[in-house]
Amino acid sequence: MTNIRKFQKLFLYAGVEKEEYHKLLPQIREENLVLLKVFSSLASVMFFILLIASMHTNDFAAQNSMTYLACGIEMLILLICSVFVLPKHPALVTLFVYLFEIMLYAFGIHISMLHAEKPAVSAIAFLLVSPLLFCDRPVRLSAMIAAVVALFCGIVVRFKAPDVIQSDVWNMITFGIVAIATTVFIMSIKIRTLSQSRQIVYMSQTDLLTGAKNRNHYENQLQKYPGLCTTNLICVYADVNGLHEMNNKYGHPAGDRMLREIAETIQQHFGQEHTYRIGGDEFVAFCIDGQPEQLSLEIDRMKQDLARKDYHISVGVAVGEKAQGELKIYALVSEAEASMFADKRAFYLQAQNDRRSR
Repeated sequence: MTNIRKFQKLFLYAGVEKEEYHKLLPQIREENLVLLKVFSSLASVMFFILLIASMHTNDFAAQNSMTYLACGIEMLILLICSVFVLPKHPALVTLFVYLFEIMLYAFGIHISMLHAEKPAVSAIAFLLVSPLLFCDRPVRLSAMIAAVVALFCGIVVRFKAPDVIQSDVWNMITFGIVAIATTVFIMSIKIRTLSQSRQIVYMSQTDLLTGAKNRNHYENQLQKYPGLCTTNLICVYADVNGLHEMNNKYGHPAGDRMLREIAETIQQHFGQEHTYRIGGDEFVAFCIDGQPEQLSLEIDRMKQDLARKDYHISVGVAVGEKAQGELKIYALVSEAEASMFADKRAFYLQAQNDRRSR
């Protein structure tokens, strides 16, 4: 049963878990989009060169002028879509990848059928190469290969010379099996590599205790925030109250649990993408083009959520308006930090929170 499970995972998701594959989808689509731009550019140039060459010859190439023209136009359309449409609609990348491969298969079958008395070569070449150009689930690529093999065999039986039918059919089936096996193996390598790359990036950007983005990623991203907003940028600076006392009274595991739950709550209210743990008990979150009035209500709700667990944080907020000139990000964070310290002083001025009474 274990081996069957491994084979299913290999065939369906290239050897990674289903959840991991879905996490990799944005990266897979991004890589496929780049490859689609490259290959559709090369294919467009190739077909138009073949078209020009065919106009100056009277041999085999001259018979395919319209084929080269049609393929060149189709590849050019794919190139234009990959540049102007797909970046805005990444979910369509896989569809266009398969359109590209179908065009290659159709061209290979067409060339192979021009001489019905000769064994097919082009169709087999495209069958072996095309599935390896992009990255996708082996099950879908294998289904496409099987469909192409079945279609080609049907065309061969219907239109080819009797003395080459058997060799073409057996060659196509044999190389189809080789193509499927090779595709499964190569896709496994590609997707496992992407998975390892994602894990490395995750480890380098994420605070492993809380799941928030870490200080290293914060420093790398900080200067980019002014360019991300159009109206304003809001910095929320939070500091945990009572972490030291929690560690002393209940031990560090309780303090770690406190940090995890506070980080989770902050991310629930302000999003995972822009929430950072920048120190032992300090967190920073950014709101791009937010509404300060609505943000105050959100902070109050966040504090209430934490108070139900007997956790407390001090929060400072600073708003940078884009219309007032260039946003100075370090000044904005410093202003939010100063506001947080004021909130912390107010918290500990309350008798029940006075550290001296503990």
